[in-house]
Amino acid sequence: MRVIPVWVRALAAVAGAAGVLAIVLLVRHAPDQVAGIPDIIGLGAQAILFLCMVVLFGYVAVTGLPPAHLWGPSGLAWWSAGTELTLTPELQRFLALLRQRHPGLRECWLLDTAVPGEWRLLAMADGPALDAVRGDWDVRRKNARLYLVDEPSRTVALAWGRSSPVAFATWDWEPQSDTLAEFRCPVAGQVRLAQRLWS
Repeated sequence: MRVIPVWVRALAAVAGAAGVLAIVLLVRHAPDQVAGIPDIIGLGAQAILFLCMVVLFGYVAVTGLPPAHLWGPSGLAWWSAGTELTLTPELQRFLALLRQRHPGLRECWLLDTAVPGEWRLLAMADGPALDAVRGDWDVRRKNARLYLVDEPSRTVALAWGRSSPVAFATWDWEPQSDTLAEFRCPVAGQVRLAQRLWS
């Protein structure tokens, strides 16, 4: 889970502003530097370089996220094609807030879902940490279904909304690797994938 710290965002903003200034100075002094085709090509290459710098650092400064998802599903190409779970910027911000407010959640997984735009997560902790999450209205989202596993009792229930605890064994949880697991969806009963976010 990669979230850019505030001080890095500030540095990115300064670097982006420096890129804008470099482009302005390049355009302003271009007539004095152009003497032929090679000079035009060189100035064009510099302008493209500075523009890329502005876009890259500007994106980091504004969103606070690494731009990895711009060239793939958040850089998470661990599974075969067609089975990747996507961490959108909005979901990454939610996960950062959840982890910041509730460090007692020792393990968190992103669950595959058939509903577009809905997040399903599974987090594991002990009783006090789970109670803190249930009582925190600031982390509740309409498009998020957060399942909480009580590690001492090995039962699972939704963090918010009406839900009765059930045995986690009914999920048929089966790790495939350190970052991937299969489980039986408690709603549809289908076998789906889960991706470890942190542990």
